[in-house]
Amino acid sequence: MSETPRTTVPPGTSPARTPAPPAADPALWCPPGTTLTGAARVETDDPATARRRLPGVYADPVAWLLAEAVAAALADCGSAAPDRPEAVGVIGVGAHPTARTLGALAAAVPTGRISPMRFAGAGPGSPLGTLCAAFGFHGPVSMLPMPPDQAAPPVRALCGDWLLGDPPSAAHVLVVTHRTTDEGKHQAHCLVVSGPTPTRRPRRT
Repeated sequence: MSETPRTTVPPGTSPARTPAPPAADPALWCPPGTTLTGAARVETDDPATARRRLPGVYADPVAWLLAEAVAAALADCGSAAPDRPEAVGVIGVGAHPTARTLGALAAAVPTGRISPMRFAGAGPGSPLGTLCAAFGFHGPVSMLPMPPDQAAPPVRALCGDWLLGDPPSAAHVLVVTHRTTDEGKHQAHCLVVSGPTPTRRPRRT
């Protein structure tokens, strides 16, 4: 296990006042035998200001904020960054990652006109679909609709299964979390957790 990662803050965002749970103790999130390759955390008052990486595609603004954290975490990996999108899995954690889209849909109900794109983007797992489309990831994906403070055990179990299985399902797993602070700021955090080998091993019989 590597030491606690440095925080990478892309232009246009500000350092968080308090660390998100993964940054506080990455060992709680990464099972033995894996390596913490990179990490990044971004914070903003309004996730709608984050860069849209897929033109013509609707996604909840939090999805684009998560994409900023993913891009920064991949850059933090340096030469160890994943180079095979099909071997990258994604785990998402957040209690209400699409709250803004859900609110817009609720407000539109009295008009009798619901946007199909926003309806599709309201699901809790839709931000992960946006991330996979934006970065080309083809590995396993799982969304845990729960507060990040409570998510370390299931995330650790999933990382262990995907990275250390026989054969492994992925060579790298991105753990992406979203939370809202008491001040109303949105925080997105990404850990890049890597397995012991970049290639799949044959299944034992």
